[in-house]
Amino acid sequence: MNSSANSIPGRTRCSALRRSLKRLSLQALIVVAIVFSAGPALAQEDALKDLPGYVDFGELGALFGEPTVQISVGESLLNLVGLVSASEDPEVASLFKRLKGVRVNVFETSRMPDGAVPFVRDVSSRLSAGGWESVVTVNSAEEQVRIFMKITGGTVEGITVMAVEEDEAAFINVIGNINPADLERVMDNFDVDLGNGVAPDEG
Repeated sequence: MNSSANSIPGRTRCSALRRSLKRLSLQALIVVAIVFSAGPALAQEDALKDLPGYVDFGELGALFGEPTVQISVGESLLNLVGLVSASEDPEVASLFKRLKGVRVNVFETSRMPDGAVPFVRDVSSRLSAGGWESVVTVNSAEEQVRIFMKITGGTVEGITVMAVEEDEAAFINVIGNINPADLERVMDNFDVDLGNGVAPDEG
């Protein structure tokens, strides 16, 4: 069930995305400092590519330029984030342990790039063809938003967010074996407001 643009105020959504990225950056930096020698990030990214919840966005830099924020956190780092969070919120820590990866790319733009709308539509078509379910769609002159979920047997294997507007573009891919009932809480932990109608109906 798609949500209309009116149900997701653009500025509120983008502020939530910015908060999520700041918080995720802090968590990732803490963990990387702890496990600096755990392994190269590229190897971690390659390992994620074989997971069903992984999304290949293609050459984002060719269209949007250099990212202002780029994060790729694999399962081992997320498990450690869960350990750090365990004393404050054991349930959230448990959810982190079920995540396989979190990938974030954010770009600052002076205007919506030429080709941005066809790009988002092309990725959306590939996701739909690959069995991803579209749960939020926003089409307007000012912004393009898509949220997809990969669901198998009632379990979420991945979530993908694409949000492009005149001054910012954000591409987020969360990979993991997550119960749909827990999805919104996982996103809230990263201060990402997915808006109305994102979590699938139970039953």
